[in-house]
Amino acid sequence: MTVTRNYGDTAKEKSDELLEHMLLATIAVIFLIALALGWREAIVVAVAVPVTLALTLLINYLYGYTLNRVTLFALIFSIGILVDDAIVVVENIHRHFKLMDSDTATAVRAVDEVGNPTILATFTVIAALLPMAFVSGLMGPYMRPIPVGASAAMIFSLLVAFIVSPWLSFIVLKNVKKTGASAEGGPCFACTDGSSALAGQRPEAVAGPGGVVLLLLVAVTLMPLKKVTVKMLPSTTRASSR
Repeated sequence: MTVTRNYGDTAKEKSDELLEHMLLATIAVIFLIALALGWREAIVVAVAVPVTLALTLLINYLYGYTLNRVTLFALIFSIGILVDDAIVVVENIHRHFKLMDSDTATAVRAVDEVGNPTILATFTVIAALLPMAFVSGLMGPYMRPIPVGASAAMIFSLLVAFIVSPWLSFIVLKNVKKTGASAEGGPCFACTDGSSALAGQRPEAVAGPGGVVLLLLVAVTLMPLKKVTVKMLPSTTRASSR
């Protein structure tokens, strides 16, 4: 007997590689949060990410999706967007704790302050991803775990950001050093550093969005110029179908 193909070995290699990348992506996100916000905030995000991923795996189990390259890719793809909710909530709680008392009322006020935009941003991402789940034909069932898994991850990230992150932030950040108080001793919410740096500078304010639009146009032109290869099916499948 001659073994011509053994997709079990290659599938295991691909799945192990994706699991490794998912771990590296999680560590990279936590490391960036530690550099940008601090190690206390990184602890909160480090808890929020695995909790959200675990709840997303529950949805995959209930839907009957197996752990394969598509579902694992959906999890890796979700890491970059599911941390947004936790980052916004944790950062605002940290800001309020530095300006005011570190109590539960301040934490609730901080979450309420960013609650509506966080909910809107989450459902905007879901609205962009979920229509992919209704694609028919060959690619529909194949790609469906990506929008379903990513949308479930966004929902759970919102719940974790409003339930787990405030509770853990109160425990971890309650001893944060107070800064930014006004001369009268009250909170100085106008003492933000750099929040409106571009407000009074017209050239810089226009250059930022203009640069983003220019890069978007350049990226869109890559496909008609055939600088990016579009490949939907593996080469072995295409070869066998000829």
